[in-house]
Amino acid sequence: MNVPFYDFMNNKDTMTENTATASAPGNIFFFGEFAVIYNKPCIVASVDQRTKVTATKATTGKVTIESAAFGTATAVLGKTLHTYESKSPELYPLLDFISDLVQKLKLTQGINLKITSDIPVNSGMSSSTAVFCSILKALSEISGKTIDNKDYFDWIYPHQVKIHGGKASGSEIISSSVGGFNTVKKIQDKITFNSLGKHNLSVVIADTKVSAPTSQTVGYHLPSMEARFPSMVKGIFNNIEKLTLDAKIAIQNNDLEEIGHLMNENQSLLSKLGMSHPKLDDCISAAISAGALGAKLSGGGWGGIMVALCYPKDMDKVADALKETGADVIRTKIGVKGVKIE
Repeated sequence: MNVPFYDFMNNKDTMTENTATASAPGNIFFFGEFAVIYNKPCIVASVDQRTKVTATKATTGKVTIESAAFGTATAVLGKTLHTYESKSPELYPLLDFISDLVQKLKLTQGINLKITSDIPVNSGMSSSTAVFCSILKALSEISGKTIDNKDYFDWIYPHQVKIHGGKASGSEIISSSVGGFNTVKKIQDKITFNSLGKHNLSVVIADTKVSAPTSQTVGYHLPSMEARFPSMVKGIFNNIEKLTLDAKIAIQNNDLEEIGHLMNENQSLLSKLGMSHPKLDDCISAAISAGALGAKLSGGGWGGIMVALCYPKDMDKVADALKETGADVIRTKIGVKGVKIE
């Protein structure tokens, strides 16, 4: 029997959805960035600045990406993707990721993807991880596959390693996929994480507007420091591990002053590793002077973002002080839901 096209398209028993929109949050590190690459724990939280991806099935036999930040990219769909075309090198890792998903999700039809984001690029808020999570959620939705958010690490981690210069912790994947506040630890290519529950912490985030590709600090600077000063680097990471474990208790006890003190200690140790930047130092100093309990860089270092913990009554003062430095101020919720279908 010939089934009318519109009936076939509306029959969910015989065909999956043609369009899906997914979003995933950005990320901040409260404690332990860089050290987590060396099997130390870290504490991360999702941030309600989100990347959104809309995936639509197409009849072109191609995958097309339209990114508000980087323009367009195309590839021909076969058993994998091939014949990449784009003027933006930033989009090639996304095509590589989608090529992987073509095989794993058994995608046989062309796809158009539109990407928009609230997350500043190269800021340390894990914009790349958020887009990977959003793409995976949207494509799994239209392919009819169910992937538990807790399993996103296995799907995304190899691609994160590539874009981060050969080393990555994957901690941000937990924030973007699962959401909330988590302690994370990675040993080899396996990751464990535990929720710290819900917390109503008041933070002000400042984007220094200094572009900070993580591949430079993680893939270049840190290995150089480790090779030349192994004892110093090991000692710093051991100290970061201790304060991260202390911070876990402080967060669970909602001890804001102790959390702030430990954030300042973490920043001092990161500075000794050469991970800070004059603009980061400027913003951190301004936040502390305005009443922040603690402030530190978050993410890739050498620029990007910093985060300041405040009493609610001091948030306006801290935000104003950070604006005076010329940084872009972000006031947002943290510990929010992970990747989801919109």
